[in-house]
Order: sequence, then C-alpha cells, then structure tokens
Amino acid sequence: MKTREAILLSFILLLCGARGAAARQLPEPKLTPEPSNEKQTSAVREGVALHDRGDFDGAIRKYEAVLAENPSNVLALYEMSYAYTEKKDYKKAVEIALRGAQYKSDQLGGFYLLVGNNLDLLGETSKAIEVYKKGLKLFPGEGALHFNLAVAYKNAGKLDDAKKSLKASTVANPNHTSSHLLLAVIFFNTGYRTPALLAALRFLTLEPASQRSPTALRIVREVLGGGATPGSNPNEINLSLDLNPKKDEGDFGSMDMILGLSGALALTEKEKGKTETQRIAGQLESVLAVLAEQVGKKKQSTYVYQYYVPYFIELKQKGHVEAFVHHALQASGLPGTREWVEANGGRILQFLVWSKGFRWPAQVKS
Repeated sequence: MKTREAILLSFILLLCGARGAAARQLPEPKLTPEPSNEKQTSAVREGVALHDRGDFDGAIRKYEAVLAENPSNVLALYEMSYAYTEKKDYKKAVEIALRGAQYKSDQLGGFYLLVGNNLDLLGETSKAIEVYKKGLKLFPGEGALHFNLAVAYKNAGKLDDAKKSLKASTVANPNHTSSHLLLAVIFFNTGYRTPALLAALRFLTLEPASQRSPTALRIVREVLGGGATPGSNPNEINLSLDLNPKKDEGDFGSMDMILGLSGALALTEKEKGKTETQRIAGQLESVLAVLAEQVGKKKQSTYVYQYYVPYFIELKQKGHVEAFVHHALQASGLPGTREWVEANGGRILQFLVWSKGFRWPAQVKS
C-alpha cells in the first residue's frame, strides 16, 4: 500500500494545499467490487509505470479506460486518487477515494488514508482526523493510519494526541522511521529530553544516512550536551538543569542529572583528545548503565520504559554501544566515524543482526 508521510515540524516541511473541503461524507463500505480481469490489471500496471515516470495525466487516462469498463475496479480507483494527489488536485483525489471507499476490498485502508491525507492538505484537518479514526475502527493495527492521524493531530496543535498515535504507530511497525523521528521532535520540543534522545537514536539506527538524519543528530547532540556550556573563565563550566522535570513519560530525573554531568565532562581537557563520536559512545555507555540500574530498582509502566528502554539496555548488555553509535552517526561527517565503520564491519554486522532480531513489545501503555 502506498502512503504519503507528511510531517509538520520546525525541521520538516509539510506541503500545504488550498483550503476547501469535499462535501461528501465517508460512505459505509457495503458494496462488493467486480474483480479486475487480466486486461484491466495490466492497464493499471501501465498506469502505475506512467505515474512513476511523473506522467500523472497519462496514468489517469489508463485508469479512466479501466473504470469505463469496470466502474468498481478498486485498483484503478486507488491509483487514480493517488495520481490526483500527486497532481495536487486534492479535491478530485478525495472524490475518487470516496468512490473506492464504498467497496469492501483489500484497498479499503488505503482509501481511508487517501481521503484523510487529501482533506488534511486541503486544510480540513478536523475532518481528516475523523476519517483516520473511522479507519482505525476497521483496521486498528494499521500503522499508517496511526501515523497519519498523528500528523493531523500535530497540525491541529493536539500534541498529546499526536504522541499517543505515534506510540501506537511504533508498536504496529517498530521499523517506521518517520514515527520515531516525529516522536523524538515532539518529545524534545515539549521538554522530555531523555525520551527524545531514545526516540532519536532509534531513528538513527534505522535511517543513519538520509536528509532527515541531521534532525535526529541535532537532538542527540543537544540532549547529550546536558545543558553544559563553557564558562567565562578557564576550567569553568556552566550547568543548566531542570530541577522539576516532567514525569508523565517516566521519571528520568537521575538520567537528566547524569546527562548534565556527562555533558560537562565532555568539555574537560581529559575528553578533548577524543573524537565527538567517541565521546558520544562514552556518554551513552554511562547513561545506559544508570538507566539499567534505575530499571532494576523500580519498574515503570510508561511507554518509554516499556518500549525504548529495554532495547537500549539490551544493546549495552550485548556490548553493541560503540558499534551502534558509529553506525548511527556514519553519515554525520564527524571525524573518524566512517573510518571506524569501514575497519569494524564485523562488529557493525553483529549489531545489525541483533537489532533486527530484537523482539519489540506487541502492546504497551500509551
């Protein structure tokens, strides 16, 4: 299923369309579509090939020919709506997707996504939210619906609802990079430093070398800095700590303290001979040791503790911190990082094999 992933952040752009809503209501999927025959399926494939080359009008003509012969061909309806989305004709895309949403089919979840996405692009975010929620009643485990609902909530300024949907998205699909990144940004912008660090690091595990990776790296650097800055005098370091941190995502007070101290240590003469990647690896070793000790003393039932924390504690226990950090930062341009990766391919592979086989929880508290 093709999906549009849109994120409205200070770091990531969401395309905005013209205002105005499609008046038609989302239909109940009560109809049974006529199956696509071999000729029609072949024509849809030809349309997809044209679409992929950027010839949206040519693709639409292919789909129109199929629909003239079989008006209930859900494959053609889905691809036509998607093509109109790419043409930025969002009203037409909604119209076609609503036609497809009448039918009980394997494409039904995709039609809900198309309707919601295009309504959001039209500025009808509240209607998009209702479409996604209705879709999730039918497909509660569909990560793409959870993610796009989160984006719509983010656009509407409902950050708590956005976080809840992103958490559901990561549970449905632990490898969905955009969910981890958007969650990291929301955590960071709302003062949840340790949760932001863990979400950003998970994103970098999956997507270490993309145009979005610097966004996650900025979060990692900022959080690991711990609020420590050089003072005005030699050997003087200023440390800024939140003495009343938020705890609804878990009690990370001791973690924040360790981050501040490790950030201050990174500014000392002793650490200046190390590369930044080496310092980050050292900090993460210390931070995860404290986190593991804290978990051993007191179990916490928040999403962050149930979802991210076990992954990173096991990562340390398996001895993968150094390989993880170099893998995650290999495209950062930091001195020595790429050379370390090239010289330690076996350790990187061991980390990736472990990471891929990690068993993420199937259900967590949101």
